[in-house]
Parts: sequence; structure tokens; C-alpha cells
Amino acid sequence: MSDKRSPSRSTIGRRILAAFAAVLALFGAALAVELVTLHKIAGAESEVDRFDHAKHAGHLAAAQVREQYIHQAHTLIEFGDGHLAHYRAVATVTRQSITSLRGHVDSPADIELVDQIARLAEENDREFRELVVPAIARGDRGAVADLGEKLEEVVDRVVALNGQLNANLEARSMTARERAEQLRDQSLVWTIVCFGLAIAAAAGLGWWLRRTIVGRVESLRRGARRVGVGDLDARIELHGHDELADLAESFNQMAASLAREQTALVRAHRLASIGQVAAGVAHELNNPLTVILGYTKLLRAVPGVHADELRIIDDEARLCQQIVQELLDLARPHRLAVERVDLALLAREAIDRLADTGALRERHVQLLAPGPVVVSADAGKLRQVIANVVLNAAEATTSTGTIIIDARATADQATLTVTDDGSGMSPEVRDQVFEPFFTTKAHGTGLGLAIAHAIVEAHGGRLSIASSGGAGTLVSLQLPTLLREVSPP
Repeated sequence: MSDKRSPSRSTIGRRILAAFAAVLALFGAALAVELVTLHKIAGAESEVDRFDHAKHAGHLAAAQVREQYIHQAHTLIEFGDGHLAHYRAVATVTRQSITSLRGHVDSPADIELVDQIARLAEENDREFRELVVPAIARGDRGAVADLGEKLEEVVDRVVALNGQLNANLEARSMTARERAEQLRDQSLVWTIVCFGLAIAAAAGLGWWLRRTIVGRVESLRRGARRVGVGDLDARIELHGHDELADLAESFNQMAASLAREQTALVRAHRLASIGQVAAGVAHELNNPLTVILGYTKLLRAVPGVHADELRIIDDEARLCQQIVQELLDLARPHRLAVERVDLALLAREAIDRLADTGALRERHVQLLAPGPVVVSADAGKLRQVIANVVLNAAEATTSTGTIIIDARATADQATLTVTDDGSGMSPEVRDQVFEPFFTTKAHGTGLGLAIAHAIVEAHGGRLSIASSGGAGTLVSLQLPTLLREVSPP
């Protein structure tokens, strides 16, 4: 399996990063809402403070106007100029207070009220200096009394205007306070919503991690444990297109490879054991079998009544020799004479030889080969394999059965398939057909397919069978097409 991944392929790292980014974004949104709201609240409270300072400045200006009138009243009561110095200082402070008040207001209506207060205060001061003080100097008490009433009216009007200004400022201050409270409430709601969503997202992230990572890692752990105790049929089913799915696929391939290697190792040990036994008994059996066959041949040359019995002895003795030879062929390393051969031509030669001997029993054999299928192989041994497979197919079909042989090649592999329409095999039989001495025939050693399998493996190829009961059998022979040095197994 390639380690290269498509750039658009989702990965666990990206998913986790995106999930954490979403959670952090929600917390960040909560923080941003809080900061913006606090800024707005600070602005509203600043307005409240400004309005409070404006109200204080208004009260101070009105108080200074009253203070100015008090000094005017003292002058009127004393009917002299002894209090004028104090009055001038108070008048100066009054003008400064009104000027300060003007700096605390910004709405046109409030500015107009402040301007009216300023004009009244100036009018009050001017009439006092220009009319009242000269009247006192003249000793005109009647004029002074009338002017005193006018001065008091001016002060009353200033107080009324200040009251109106104070009411305006108080209303605007209340509006700012209410806005600040609304902002606090909104901030609380949005903060709770954002943090609630963040907590829900964090909980969802935890569930997602448990389901897509922790649970899947646990599946990997269970699969590894099963393989660790020897269950090489263990497979991990993880769906998706991420690293864990890739790891599960690699694990399954590893387990399958281990199973194949273990099967090959067991088979190699079994063949080695058979080889040891075969090598030990071959010499012991071949000598007496040769003697039996020799005497049988002599006896059959003499006419007599036991001709049939001697023929049976001869056949069975030769069968024993064949079994011993097949055992040796199965167990010892196959030394191959590698050359460039045409797999389709070998199949045709095997079919012709079987037909000549009558082994096909008139079964129809069809060879499909669009062109030469050249491989690096031992021609004699591959012909033996093909003949064995075709012979088995002929024995599995009826007299009207059909056998189809298909030979094709790609750039690096050649495939020859033999398909019959016979009764097929059960799964139990299919799993044991390559085992030595396993056979379902009434007569047979059970070594043919085992030897064929060993020959194909010696070529670096693969021999496999696909079959089910009642649906025929397909035997597939796969070989590398490139010329290479083939060593014995």
C-alpha cells in the first residue's frame, strides 16, 4: 500500500484541529462579546459621569448666580458701596461657573439653556452695576427698590432655567444608565450562550474523539491482541479515509501475509518431513519392487492360468513405484531449467498428449489465447502442472462437459485459467486440495495437486482454486513474465 495520500484526503490531525478551532472560536467569540460590551458599558457610564458633572456644574452656576444676588441684596440693604468689592469677586466666579457649565453640555437644547442663563447673569450684573450702584450713589431709594425686584426676577428665571437644564441632563443620564444595564444583561446572555455552546462543542468533541479515535484505537488493539495469540484470521474493519483506516488496512495486509507465510512454513515443514520419510523408504522399497516386477515379468512370459493375477501384481507394484517417485518429487527441491516458453503452446501440447492417451475421455476442451503468453519457466514441469489440472477437470465433468483454458499476459504477469462445468467442490474440500495425500477419488494418491502447487511456487507463481458446489471449478495459474533466476524453495 502506498504511503502517499491525496491532498484532499481528510486526516485525523485536521479533524482534531478543526474541532479544537471551533471550540476556541466559541470561547473567543464569548471573550469578544464581553470586551465589546464592556467597552460600550464604559462609554455609557462615561456619559452618566459627564451628565452628572454637567448637573453639578449647573447647580454650581445657579448657586453662584444666587450668591451674586445675595451680595447685590446686601448692597441694597446697606444702601452703600461697602460690599461692592466682594460682589465683583463673586460676579467673576459666576461668569467662570457659567463658562465651565457650557463646556459640560453638548446638545443644542442644553446649550441654548446655558446661553440663556449666561445672558440673564450678565444682564443681572450689568443692571446692578449700571443702574443700581448709580442710584445708590444718588440716594434714590425708590429707584433702587424697583431695580431690586427686577434683579430678583432675573435670579428666579435663572433658577428655573437651571431646573429645566437639570431635568434634561437627568433624563439623558437615566437613558445612559438604562443602556448600560441593557448592555450588561445582553453581555450576560451572550456570554452564557457562547460558553454554553463552547461547553457543548467540547462535550461533542470528547464524544467524537471517543467514537472516532479512542474506539477505533481500541479496535486496533483488539486486532493486534488476537494476532498476538495466533489468530491470523483476525481482521480489523475500520471505515473511512484517515490514518487509522490506513493503519487497519496495513494491519489486515500484514495478518494476511503472516497467514500465508505461516501456511507456507507449515507446508514446507510437512514436505520436509515427507522428504525425510520418502528418502528413507525409497531405497528400501524400490529394490524389492524391482525384484517383484522382474519375477512378474518372467512369470507372465510363461503361458498359464494365472495371467490376470500376474497382471494385477505388476500394476500394483508399478503403482507403488509411482507413489514413491511422487513422494520424492514432492519433497525434494525442484531444480528448474528456466527458459522462455509460451504458456499457450504448453497448454496445447498438454491437451494433445492427454487426448492421445484417451485421458480426456472425449471431453470438449477449448483453448483461448489471443497471442503468445511468454514466461520464464521450466517447460516440462509447467506442462506437467497443466496436464494435471486439465486431467482433474476432465474427471470432474460428464461426457458432455466443457473445459475452457484461457491464457493471457500483462506487462509483468501471465495467467492461465482452467474452467470446467462439473459439480464443483465444497469449501472443506477446496481448502484441502493442495494437501499431500488428500483426494476424493476412489483411485489416486492425492499427490498430483500438491506437486503442482510446489512446482508453481518454485517458479515464484501462485496456484489457486475457486469453486462452489454445483457451479464448476476455476483453477488459476499465475506466473511472472520477466526472465529471472529461479532458485529452489
